[in-house]
Amino acid sequence: MHNRLKDLDDMALYEEEVVGPELIGTVEYEKDGHHSFHGGIIPTTHRLFIKLKREEEIETHAVGYKDITGITTENLLLVGNIIHIWIGNEIVISMKSVSDGKLDKFLDFIYRYRAKRLKLDGEISVDQEENAV
Repeated sequence: MHNRLKDLDDMALYEEEVVGPELIGTVEYEKDGHHSFHGGIIPTTHRLFIKLKREEEIETHAVGYKDITGITTENLLLVGNIIHIWIGNEIVISMKSVSDGKLDKFLDFIYRYRAKRLKLDGEISVDQEENAV
């Protein structure tokens, strides 16, 4: 079950989409009245996937990089590293007890590819607006 939280074999990826380093831990995400799940957060070059273990099934949710307004981290003495994913003006997804090495690799990957994706999406929007005139 743990390995199913790490991979995206059950998802249809874009032809050029590459999977980055995943984080596995306790995901705090509101879903059907529940708030805490064992799960994974997996970035790709195009989007972010959230995998949640619910009973014996794994649910996967995709979040586009354009929807993410911020990513913050904090380190609490008794909890360890926590990563927060902001959508709009609120924290929608958090994961706690993340190891330093994994978190650094994850953040490097997501910052690099999120910036590229936002730039590409911005160029597409500008081109579409120019063509619409």
